[in-house]
Amino acid sequence: MLDSRELKQYRIYHELEETQKEYWFSYRQRKFLHNIDTFYYSVKLQNDFRSDTNDRDVLSFRRSFESLQVNMKYDDSILFYVPDVGNMNLLNFRYGKYYDICLECPEYFHIFMASKVPPGAGNSESLTCEIIVQIRSYMLWMYGVHESFQRSMRYVQGLVDMFHLKIDFVQENRVDYCWHSNYLVSPEKFFAIDNFYKMRVDRYHGAIYHTAKVGSEGYEIDYVALGNRGGKCFVRIYLKSKEVVEQGYKAFFFKVWLFHGLISRYDLYCYEKAFVQRNWHYMTIARLEYYVEFGSVDSFKTACRHFIRQYAENAKVTDPMLRLADQLTPKIHLVTNVEYQTMRKGTKSYVLLPVRDNSAYGVCQRVYDYLDNHQLIIRYLTHDILRLVEPSGDVNKSRRDYCGFWKSLRSAKLVDIHRLPDQLRLIRDYNRRLNSEAMKRTLLNKAVVYGFYTKGINDDSVMSDCMQALLQLNDNDLKNAMRYKRKKSRQFNPNELAGLIKDPESYRFVLLDPQTGVIYDEDTILSLQNQYGEDEKIRKERDGENDEDK
Repeated sequence: MLDSRELKQYRIYHELEETQKEYWFSYRQRKFLHNIDTFYYSVKLQNDFRSDTNDRDVLSFRRSFESLQVNMKYDDSILFYVPDVGNMNLLNFRYGKYYDICLECPEYFHIFMASKVPPGAGNSESLTCEIIVQIRSYMLWMYGVHESFQRSMRYVQGLVDMFHLKIDFVQENRVDYCWHSNYLVSPEKFFAIDNFYKMRVDRYHGAIYHTAKVGSEGYEIDYVALGNRGGKCFVRIYLKSKEVVEQGYKAFFFKVWLFHGLISRYDLYCYEKAFVQRNWHYMTIARLEYYVEFGSVDSFKTACRHFIRQYAENAKVTDPMLRLADQLTPKIHLVTNVEYQTMRKGTKSYVLLPVRDNSAYGVCQRVYDYLDNHQLIIRYLTHDILRLVEPSGDVNKSRRDYCGFWKSLRSAKLVDIHRLPDQLRLIRDYNRRLNSEAMKRTLLNKAVVYGFYTKGINDDSVMSDCMQALLQLNDNDLKNAMRYKRKKSRQFNPNELAGLIKDPESYRFVLLDPQTGVIYDEDTILSLQNQYGEDEKIRKERDGENDEDK
């Protein structure tokens, strides 16, 4: 949809052709996108994991992981194969008090296991679950909560079978329900304290606010929280688009929001620019860059270039920059996230209705029953835990009708789907491309700083700094880098980084020796390295023999 009435006040709208207007500024108004954003579940085993256990399978389990962990450093990872399922990474990482074994399926989920659990009252059977699984946001949004749970559970079952352990039951541990929306045009007005407190009906006493400065006098409210993180239910409402830009991760959300119409292609253009910079304030500069690229009035483009150069020098967005951006280009559609973080201490008291017979799922029945009751749980959370009503009306706020924002939120349907292969490929490639652009910027900045350290303050070109940095590498540097590359490669999921994102020819290179005119390609360099390694080996053997003769 194209909102012509709103767009007519901006200069760029009158300078674009009709087809371009539709392409750049079309989006879906008051759109909500509802999903489960984080999902933890617990697995209770029948085996005795108390410290004084005599269970042979448990003791074998402990010895196996102790032998792997004994020489691991803080950031080490070891490839760990789960028979008939696949590879995982064993990380040197602890979760909570008891979970000292961490296995990772990169970008999808983590499995935390406890080698020992505390006994129950009077040294009775332990009530602590031995396994906790965290399914990450990317997997839930790409594959849906049901398929994500089933995939992760196959690895859990493979681990259990590997050590001849037995599962007693599986249950939910933490579930985060989220709603992404472009409904709010001015969140700072909607969540202004005097307005928000007129609308809120909830069980909480206060609220935590976070604001950010905009220009010299303006502000934005980017975070509101109710409750405690460790409580039964923690509610927070915040600018999700700002979080993605500043944290520099989850870039896939930009494409998801575009697919569902929460943002326009113009919004996407600006978000990408700010994401690469990892700076929310850069959104204003991105709007100026958009006009420079697609606007037609030279005087305005000159003013935009001036402000872009000014920002590059002092990294500060001024009031004149904001005024010019608001004159030339539309404001960005912000994506707000409403999130309910529910914990086991609260959900264990939920009375689940038998929506369908899940007894065929055996030990996992509780999880499927819980997911089937999703609609009832959502209605309870968005009415009894926290709801927003009309700011005026009945003296008794609890009898007022929901405000428009809350009505739309409660009517949104859960997106529990496995995305189509073409969509998955597009999101994967987009995520890689945007992350690679951010990494390229970081790499160039580090090369420039390295040039200052090695050559002092200088005016050399960035290309010279990059080439000097490469030419300073010695054999030890390359060996250490290769070790780091092997370790780092295990932290990425090969399914998400398969193939090239550019033409293969763009990755080919040669080095020219200016004195001899000899050209070295990659194969020649690798053969020289191998030859050097053999020569070093022979030299070390020779030196060792000479030492023995002495």
